[in-house]
Amino acid sequence: MGAIPGIDDVELEWLAAQLGIDADGELRVQPVGSGQVANCHRLTMTASDGTHVHVIAKSPSLDEVSRSTAAMQHLYLRETSFYRELADSITTRTPECFFVERNEDDDFLILLEDMSPARDVDQFDGLDLEMARRGLEQLAGLHGPTTGRADVHNAAWLGGVAQNLKPLYDAVLPALFQSFLERYVDDIDQATTDFVAYLGEHLGAFTNYEVYAPCVTHGDFRTDNLLFDAKGGEVPLCVVDWQTIGVGSQMLDVAYFLTTSLTTDERERHEDELLDYYLERLSTHGVELPRDVARSEFARYTLQPVIMLVCAAVLVERTERGDRMFLSMIERGIAAATKWNAFAEMSTHAPA
Repeated sequence: MGAIPGIDDVELEWLAAQLGIDADGELRVQPVGSGQVANCHRLTMTASDGTHVHVIAKSPSLDEVSRSTAAMQHLYLRETSFYRELADSITTRTPECFFVERNEDDDFLILLEDMSPARDVDQFDGLDLEMARRGLEQLAGLHGPTTGRADVHNAAWLGGVAQNLKPLYDAVLPALFQSFLERYVDDIDQATTDFVAYLGEHLGAFTNYEVYAPCVTHGDFRTDNLLFDAKGGEVPLCVVDWQTIGVGSQMLDVAYFLTTSLTTDERERHEDELLDYYLERLSTHGVELPRDVARSEFARYTLQPVIMLVCAAVLVERTERGDRMFLSMIERGIAAATKWNAFAEMSTHAPA
């Protein structure tokens, strides 16, 4: 077996060695999750003392479209590098990583702590206030320790990837917006069509922006990537799926989280309180973000879920649940962006 085994090549002895245990019997492999860009399996074995040991193995997608999407955006590079280089230096709760490797062909394997059982929270139902506060506390644990960390921001796998991808995004994003409008022509109303079309024509004003205090961002911080009451309630919240990690504004994650993971009614009812709560938690890490700056950047980044999900909708393997998720989250993003006058905020700080 090579240094990076495929999921079908993992052997009991090798796995036990990675975890530092003695194991007997057979290795059981079971698919878990509904990820569209990578595959996850639960690996189960019996330790020599008779206890069952479970780990989660994450590996490349078998779908050619999803895998090419991952390669184009360096998703596997970013996630493997996160667990290797950054996970131990933040306070955000992530699964313990037992093994992580990736090669130049973008083959990879990550062995992670199994956080099940966790509370089942449907993305479409949305979070309540207490769960939203948990999420914001975990975001502060990522943003605070990485704000101003130029050594991290400039790493080849993080800032270097962003610099490499910018010309590609500038060239490709308008076409993806057009593809979205064509694919979902029968599924979206005229107001959504007009909003997406306008945003697609003004992407440069959104992307060419210098944030107030850059930090490391998760990039896809929403309910499907959060494990509440993990390990049977032992862990209040664990954050997974670090493939879209980048450098940017704290409000990129905060706006994306609140607009996609709360229903529109819940967000509008609690967003002022939640924004203030986030800033208080961020301050415990020694980062003081002025409230007016935070609200200005929050307004701008209510557009982030629309941009990200419009593109994702046409780049990954199409499924019924995926379509429902993308369109629902985009609808929530548009509602937030409209309330916060995001286009006006974007124009105010557009490049000269």
